[in-house]
Amino acid sequence: MKDPAHAKDFLRNIVRQAGKAMSRSEFVEALDQILPEAQRSHCQVVSFRDGKLVIEVDSAPLFAEFSGFRRESLRLRINEIVPDRKVAQLTFRLGGTAHV
Repeated sequence: MKDPAHAKDFLRNIVRQAGKAMSRSEFVEALDQILPEAQRSHCQVVSFRDGKLVIEVDSAPLFAEFSGFRRESLRLRINEIVPDRKVAQLTFRLGGTAHV
């Protein structure tokens, strides 16, 4: 049996997770402006680090459309909406299939 975590470690983890969520919120809002709700509901911003934005898409057809045809136009539009945090690389990840 594992020993219980110390309160400071627990709180540090909470603060770290809150910071990550805040750093992604601008991109979530940008996607809300760019995509219609039918598409937006299938997308989740996973991370943004060193100019690389990762978006998880839980629909295979939508993943194919975004990664194959709309990647650059979406990246440029996101950069217009969030000009102070430029996206140099936009990556899509197919997800959601393991949670059925």
